Amino acid sequence: MTIHNNEIIRWLLPKPLNIDEIHDCSINYILQKVLSRRGLNLEEDLDDFLIPSMLVNPEDHFSELNKATHRIVDACNRGEKIAICGDYDADGITSTVLLVELLNKLGAIAIPFIPSRKEDGYGLNMKMIDEINNSEIRLIITVDNGISAFDAIKKSNEFNIDLIITDHHKIPDKNLNIYALIHPERCPINSPYKFLAGVGIAYMVAKNICKKLNYNIDSTTANELFCIGTVADMAPLLGANRKWLKECLPKIKSTENMGIKAIIQKLSIYNRDISAADIGYKIAPLINAVGRIGDPNLVIELLTSTSKSSIASLTKECFSINKERRRITSIIEQEALEIASTEYSNNRKFLVITKKEWHPGIIGIVAARIVDKFNLPTAVLSSAKCGIYRGSIRSNKQLKINIALEECKDILMTHGGHSEAAGFTIREENIPYLKEMLNNIALREFKKYSLQRFIKPDACIKLKDINMSFYRQLLLIGPFGIMNHAPIFWTRKCRILELHKLKDQHIKMLLQDDTGYIDAIKWNCLTEVQVNDIIDIAYNVEINTWKKEEKLQLNIIDIKRYHSTIDLIIHNRNYKCQLTDDMKIMVTNSKGEYLTSELLSHGKNSNIKKENFSRKILDFAEIALGQTV
Repeated sequence: MTIHNNEIIRWLLPKPLNIDEIHDCSINYILQKVLSRRGLNLEEDLDDFLIPSMLVNPEDHFSELNKATHRIVDACNRGEKIAICGDYDADGITSTVLLVELLNKLGAIAIPFIPSRKEDGYGLNMKMIDEINNSEIRLIITVDNGISAFDAIKKSNEFNIDLIITDHHKIPDKNLNIYALIHPERCPINSPYKFLAGVGIAYMVAKNICKKLNYNIDSTTANELFCIGTVADMAPLLGANRKWLKECLPKIKSTENMGIKAIIQKLSIYNRDISAADIGYKIAPLINAVGRIGDPNLVIELLTSTSKSSIASLTKECFSINKERRRITSIIEQEALEIASTEYSNNRKFLVITKKEWHPGIIGIVAARIVDKFNLPTAVLSSAKCGIYRGSIRSNKQLKINIALEECKDILMTHGGHSEAAGFTIREENIPYLKEMLNNIALREFKKYSLQRFIKPDACIKLKDINMSFYRQLLLIGPFGIMNHAPIFWTRKCRILELHKLKDQHIKMLLQDDTGYIDAIKWNCLTEVQVNDIIDIAYNVEINTWKKEEKLQLNIIDIKRYHSTIDLIIHNRNYKCQLTDDMKIMVTNSKGEYLTSELLSHGKNSNIKKENFSRKILDFAEIALGQTV
């Protein structure tokens, strides 16, 4: 089965910059252009971007934070039991551990409660409330959930249990009778706390508690847990997220948490700075795997234990579960791809794929991989219990699936999530109706967009300019993630000096341009290449650590055959641009008329408007040909 919809069709090259958009500052000239193209005013905003300033008092942005904090502080002072009700994913687990650890240190008896994905489903539930009440607990703090747990909220009130909900999922249009709500939607529109994930809200609450009690939060694992949960939940790296992540990421490598230490040692990423990519691709999948197919309390125990023997045993079990998760995922993915291929061939624009026997903890991963393959929003469903199916949806970033689900709410039992990832439950008999409704929504929305894959490189660069000094400055504009993605660079006319084929279509290369050479890797390479081929490449710059040796390498995103002539599309018109023998830029339109960097047109031209447009075309051609960054 070969599907070409996942191939990158176009590179949307960046706009030319005026000289007055570049500011004389300490950061690398190429990186200045990257930031300027992303809308940063280098003269006014660069310093704060590199070293974010102090945050406003969160109590000024969360109206019920002070009330909630005083209730929690009072519980700590009285040695009260507190239920911390989390979720089974990495965001929920890190949020739970963060508050359990801190509140226990402050004198409370904090007890974690995590639902079973398979038995209980998402979030605070009636069974949990009964168990909490039977344990004579009179204060519940939810983390990363609770905002839609209407039945559980009602029952907690019946038992006279104070309920503080901290959540970041959409607030429903319904009155919540609870002790306090801490939610980013209640912040001012420009608040730096607007993009906090569940663990970010827990961290903010924790910092506020520590401030009231004059307690140093660095005496806990809160900093490390904030980083792991924030990156795992793909929270936008803006505002408080960016500031705290920049401050806290360097602390992970020297963590005192024995569980985190064991994880990073087992992953062979110890004794160096842990990056957001390390969390996103290595640490978070491990934590999520346990919540998907195992008991999430294993991770809670791992991250709170101080027994060396328990840590060793729990680490081994968690990694074993992750291995099994990969095996199950591979089987389900192959089955789902076959169904998706048929749906795709039938011109469906929203893929809805169902099989009763699939593990409900894996369907979200499979949905994401189907999206990656077909570039279409995808829902994967499996049976939860008799006659009821649970679905997980991922978007292709061109359709807001939480809004799409809202349109289908009349046939759904429950639903929730974000614009790019969401979940729902539905009765089996309503699945065919859901398929048609979602497909019609996609057909309507995709009239506005092209479904062709494209990338947006940030700047052109020569290989000689990629060195450790450049890389250190690159790290200054990180950490990278949602809303601050790692810059994509491109280089023209690279020769493949060495080529090594790895497993699963991965390749490793040594590349050379006219200025230098560097190692490069391409995962899942669909382009046939061989030694001495000349190619154009788009890539991220990264460090490859092997046997304690660190070397710069390019992580290639796309490969194109090198051509001396490039097609340039401006305002839906096609132009061909190339370098002449004397290294001048020449642009030719569909009529055969041409411009050069010496002559603005073929013949005299007194039309100022046309002359300005011609200069613009030449500016774009200069970028496309790699003659400027």
